[in-house]
Amino acid sequence: MAKDFVNKIICGDCLKIMKEIPNESVDLVLTDPPYGVLGKTQKWDDIDIKNFTKQWWDLIKLKLKLDSSVYVFWSQKYLLEGLQIFQPNRVLIWHHPNLAKLTKKMFLWTYDPILYIKFGKPTFQPSFVRSENVDVFKFAKPQSNWKGENKRFHPASKPIKLIMNFVKISSNKNDLILDPFLGSGTTAVAAKQLKRNFIGIEISPDYCKIAENRIKKETKKS
Repeated sequence: MAKDFVNKIICGDCLKIMKEIPNESVDLVLTDPPYGVLGKTQKWDDIDIKNFTKQWWDLIKLKLKLDSSVYVFWSQKYLLEGLQIFQPNRVLIWHHPNLAKLTKKMFLWTYDPILYIKFGKPTFQPSFVRSENVDVFKFAKPQSNWKGENKRFHPASKPIKLIMNFVKISSNKNDLILDPFLGSGTTAVAAKQLKRNFIGIEISPDYCKIAENRIKKETKKS
C-alpha cells in the first residue's frame, strides 16, 4: 500500500524499496542522484553511471502517474549520457557562482543542469510575476558555515528555495512526491512546508537521521 511509505524517510537501497511502492501512485519525482563527480571520498559515486541510472529510471517510470513530471539534478560532465537516458523535455540551469574551485586550466564549474521530463499533461503552475518559469535559476550553494535551512547538511545539498520552487510549480497540495536519493532531506522538507506528501529513500543511515531531524523540526512548526 502507498500509505505504508507516505511521509516517511526509508533507509535502504532505492532499487529494492521502489519495487514495493505501488505503480502509478506518484505525482512528482524530484531527485539528485549519484553521477560520479564528487570524487573518490564519496562512495555513492563509485558506480557504473549508465547502468545504475537506467535501473532506477526504469523503476521511476513505473511509479509515476499518467500525468506527472520529473526533475533530475545532473552534471555537466555526463550531460550527454543524461540526455540519452532521460530524453528530457527541457534542460534547466541552476547557476551557483559561490564555492567555485578556481583554476586557470579550464572554465569554472558554476552551474548544474536540471533535466525536466514530463508525462501526459502534468501540473505546471508558475507565478509569472515572480519569474518562476525561467530556465536559469540563480541560487547560492548551501554552505556548512551558514545557519538555518540554507546550511549545508550534505556534500551535494541543494537550496531549499530552489527545491520549493519546483515542488510548487509541478504539484498540488496533498500530491505525492518521491525522492529516491533523499540525502539530507531537502525534498521532504520542501514537501512538508508546502503541504505535499512525500516518500524519501536514502541509503546512508547517517543522512537518514539528519533528514528525520529536519522533518521533526518542520512538524513542530506546523
